[in-house]
Amino acid sequence: MDAGRKSFFGRDRVVFEMTRGVLSPQPQSFSLVGPKLVGKSQFLHYLAADDGPLLGEDFARQRPPAFEDGARVVVVWVDCDWQDARADLIGWLYQMVQRQVREAGVALDWPSIEAEASTSRRIWRIARALKEQQMRLVLLMDNFDRVFEEQWVRLDTVDELRPLTLEMALVVATEQPLHDLDRDLAASPLFNVMKQLFLGLLDPQAARAWVLAYADDFSGVNTLADALVDLTGMHPFLLRRLGDILLEVREMIVGGGALGPEHLPLVRLRLAEHGRLVFETSYRRLQTLPARVRPESIDRLITALIGGSLPLPSVQMEDSAALNWLINQAMVICCVQGQQSGYQFFTPLFTEYLARRLSAETVVKPQATPAPALPEDALEQFSKTEAALLRYFKAHANQVVSTEQLLAEVWKRPAASNRRVQEAIRRLRLQLEEMDKPFGAIENERGRGYRFVPANASI
Repeated sequence: MDAGRKSFFGRDRVVFEMTRGVLSPQPQSFSLVGPKLVGKSQFLHYLAADDGPLLGEDFARQRPPAFEDGARVVVVWVDCDWQDARADLIGWLYQMVQRQVREAGVALDWPSIEAEASTSRRIWRIARALKEQQMRLVLLMDNFDRVFEEQWVRLDTVDELRPLTLEMALVVATEQPLHDLDRDLAASPLFNVMKQLFLGLLDPQAARAWVLAYADDFSGVNTLADALVDLTGMHPFLLRRLGDILLEVREMIVGGGALGPEHLPLVRLRLAEHGRLVFETSYRRLQTLPARVRPESIDRLITALIGGSLPLPSVQMEDSAALNWLINQAMVICCVQGQQSGYQFFTPLFTEYLARRLSAETVVKPQATPAPALPEDALEQFSKTEAALLRYFKAHANQVVSTEQLLAEVWKRPAASNRRVQEAIRRLRLQLEEMDKPFGAIENERGRGYRFVPANASI
């Protein structure tokens, strides 16, 4: 049994606020922000489910009176990372909206809608027609970061979509606040009216309810609940994987039987292994800080947190922005328990992982050899941007180059979003890994930028 799929735990405040907002007389739009693996996609799927808060009968009393009947709400869920969305985002949105409205059996004047001059106007006409029938269109857009990273829509197109939010509710899910992704695009009238909600770790009561849901299948879980809540760190990913881990542990126990305190070390061991994806994702995020977060503040906070709980009054004013960012990234929690009160990493497993990882980085690296020559014809396998980036790295081998430096000298756009650099480097790394002969590797220098380290072998 997977309790994470059987039921939806926690997020009560966000569910209530979003449900009331998107179904209010004047629809409200939201930006849902949270790091990777924290459950944004599951949350949007929950909203869109037939038995979820926007449509389900069990939630009728929680919705505004005009929408107690879930049949008056049309929910459209789209993944902006799908190939069709990449090819034509606005056209894909129209197709998905049209399909959902037709499947809902709503009668609209489709010929007049198709006669509109632009795709965005067609979406607007659908939303307006539904509103005139006292219905509400809710558009949920998952992985909305891709729109900003790849610049799939122009600023004028985004502005053209602004009237949509007067007729329908729009919810976009991103890993970072929109202004961190692209300040100019985020300032568009389409987005600057959105209410920003952060999705992080679960509250202790919801995490405990999730753990106890496994008791139906695993005897002894009740007695281990407090320890399991502590080890999972109230993180949705770890809580979801806990079912698989408990099954593994039970199969390892000779003779079977109930789980007990003597099995906690084995559960801990398996949680550390299953949690590596979360820990490594969080670690990579520490290497690419937004411009508003000071690297020296992150360094101070990490050092203090690895050493133990950080007392609440001891946080310096200049480190408050960095601490808020760590909390928003679901890495740090505030624990209030008498003498133990203070900030700490969300699970002791992450503390141990981070301590080991940072300790390994202190080992002195051997000096790399100069970058080998790369024939121009070999650059044909790279995109224009990737090739220019690789040439720049080769010319500055073994040097730390900042994101700002790359934006100014490679992209010639010093005011562009840092995400543009991060995505290009991600693709370039994949290309370098697939080369038949090693050319070099791009390393992160936490809080400083990137360093290209040439391979020892020549090409």
